[in-house]
Amino acid sequence: MENIDLHGLSLEEAKIQLEQRMVSAYQYGEKIVRIIHGQGKHSEFFPVIKSYVRRWLRESDFAKDYVETVFRGEDGSPYTKVNPGETVVLLAGVNEIIGHAQELNWVKEEEEWEARKQAKGRRADRLRVARRRGSR
Repeated sequence: MENIDLHGLSLEEAKIQLEQRMVSAYQYGEKIVRIIHGQGKHSEFFPVIKSYVRRWLRESDFAKDYVETVFRGEDGSPYTKVNPGETVVLLAGVNEIIGHAQELNWVKEEEEWEARKQAKGRRADRLRVARRRGSR
């Protein structure tokens, strides 16, 4: 499964990344693409990048020719858990067997997520301690 992470990008950067990476994924034979766009909590009025991704997957020439199925993160997919900050795309030419062969190992994914969360917490604690020491 190819992952395209658009977190932290401007809309213009996200547009370029999305289009280039989707074409590249198709050319390299990827069958499933996970687009991580975030929930849009940092957008002022509505989720800008998320909205763009979903519109592009409906209206672009690439999507019309090469996208078979789009799974909204809010609904989940056979390949990922429910996550409103992502969209999973099944590219054209995928047979039914691939869905079962590439389902994620939930235990491994949860362990990796928990490890990242703990590491982030430790870094934040070290930073807080360093700031307290520096302010004396």
